[in-house]
Amino acid sequence: MIEKANEPIDVLVAFMKNKVMPLSFKWNMKKYSIDKVNMIYSGRVGRSKWYYFAVSCKSDFFKLGFNTENNKWFLEEASYQN
Repeated sequence: MIEKANEPIDVLVAFMKNKVMPLSFKWNMKKYSIDKVNMIYSGRVGRSKWYYFAVSCKSDFFKLGFNTENNKWFLEEASYQN
């Protein structure tokens, strides 16, 4: 199932050299451990700069968004097994 979420989430990240790498996140009272960061890209939404992370958690895929203006994380999209 593919779902557009746009929901706030809590993310555990590691700061490595000049990169931010998400390690896990909580969504719908469930913790997801990130196995792989497939892609990182950035873009602007109005005046805000956003970073997007396409990540894999076992056979599930998620798109996480980070708003640099308010330092908040969002789950943008989810493709997961029920």
